[in-house]
This record gives sequence, structure tokens and C-alpha cells, in this order.
Amino acid sequence: MVPIFDPGNFSLLLMLFAVIGIPLSVITVVIFYVVRYVPSRLAQCLIPLAAGIIVVVLYTSMLPPDEGDPASLMFLTGVLGNPLLILSPIIFMQKYLHRIPVLYAVFFTAFISLGFIITLGALQGDIRQDELGSIAWQSIRTIIKDLVVASGASGLILGLDTLLTSSKENHERD
Repeated sequence: MVPIFDPGNFSLLLMLFAVIGIPLSVITVVIFYVVRYVPSRLAQCLIPLAAGIIVVVLYTSMLPPDEGDPASLMFLTGVLGNPLLILSPIIFMQKYLHRIPVLYAVFFTAFISLGFIITLGALQGDIRQDELGSIAWQSIRTIIKDLVVASGASGLILGLDTLLTSSKENHERD
């Protein structure tokens, strides 16, 4: 476990937010724009969710790295897992946005979600897998954690949008 409120570790955590969180948030926005071309809203939600589940299971089955596993495939699956899972709640809640542009909502929801997930990862330390059953459990735990965190971050953005909308309506009445 890493004490995150130690000044040295806190600055390291902020650096991880910038180095990992910003690029993964940009990847999430790019995937969002690709998925937007799918005509059905339900398919827009289910395609990234299904792809994210497949990627996380594939990535988890490759841990710990073996000599036979290609490092590039492991890196690609590790990078794409969280953005794909984070995208489904954002797509579901985007129609409720009124004041905040969707691009900003997607980026900041992904950034908040990834920041929280990075913090949880730092608090857990280096977790090792020992048996095949833990691979399935770790995959399920990762999927649920990403969906819950992304839903919470989407809710925060949606709440901020509602607050901005209500404050504008109050301002227009005065």
C-alpha cells in the first residue's frame, strides 16, 4: 500500500494523472467519436462495453507476463481496457447534457474516472495472481470497478450540468 498523502507520493500520483490520465482521456474521446457513427444508441453503449470486457479478460489472462506473450499486444490491451469500459456510461448519459459540450463531458469524465482508478491502483500496491480462478475474479472486479467509477464521474458531470442549467435559468429570471 502506498501512502498517497505523503508529499513525495502525492506528487508522483499527480504526475501519473498527467502522464497516464490525459492520454487515456484523449483515447476515450477518439473512441467516442468513432462509436458515435453507429446509428443505434443501444449499440453505441453495448459495442464499447463488449469490447472492453473482451479486452480486460484478454489482458488479465496475460498477467503475469510470460515470455511467449507479445509485449505490444499486452500494452495495447492494457491501454484500451479502461477507456472502452468508461465509455458506456458516458454514452448513456450524454443525452441529458444541456450546457456542457459532449466533448468536454467525455474528456473530464474519463479523466476523473482514470484518476480515481489510478489512485485505487496505487493504494493496492503490486497485486500478484497465483491461480486461474483469480484471473476471472480480477477481470470481473476490474469491469465492475470501471463501470461504477465511470457512472459516478458521469453523474458528477451531469450534476454540474444541471447546476449550470439551473443557475442560468435563475440568472435569466432576475
